[in-house]
Amino acid sequence: MSSAHERAYRLLAERVRLGTPARRALYATIAALIGSGIWWLGIHYAANVLAVTSDEISRAGHEAFALRVHGATAFAALFALGAMSAHHVRRGWALKRNRLMGSMLIAEFALLILSGYALYYLVGDSTRAPVSVLHWAFGLALAPMLILHIVMGRRSRGLAPNVDDEDHNARATMGQSASPRSAE
Repeated sequence: MSSAHERAYRLLAERVRLGTPARRALYATIAALIGSGIWWLGIHYAANVLAVTSDEISRAGHEAFALRVHGATAFAALFALGAMSAHHVRRGWALKRNRLMGSMLIAEFALLILSGYALYYLVGDSTRAPVSVLHWAFGLALAPMLILHIVMGRRSRGLAPNVDDEDHNARATMGQSASPRSAE
């Protein structure tokens, strides 16, 4: 077998799926991020409807605290996305798996990062409302897009050949043992 083929088989053998601890941490971080965003939306837009508090200063304090939590979880999500990109995104792209949804998810994260940065540092009072609506609309769309990415990724996993079976068959055909221990 040529070295190019061996490299291709090694690439296929590597997992694209995140390990269980990394996957759980990422899901928890994104859930906290989306939850804190919804929490802020509830305080900001539903406070008058639900009559949570009639005190405007108290409501502003609750909003500020929700934004602090949202900002902290956003930093954790940025860290998680950077760590995940080193393996998951690079490996998925090389294997040509789930590229469309992965690209859409990366674009959505980029828009969320840019609009969040703009809300914190760039926009004034006249442009804050439309940028804010854009940011939380993308934020609310994040969960369904992430779920779709996961479902499509799990489906695409079944399309990839099982490298262990092919390696076993290739060794058996060449008269070699399929077990690495018997070669020792």
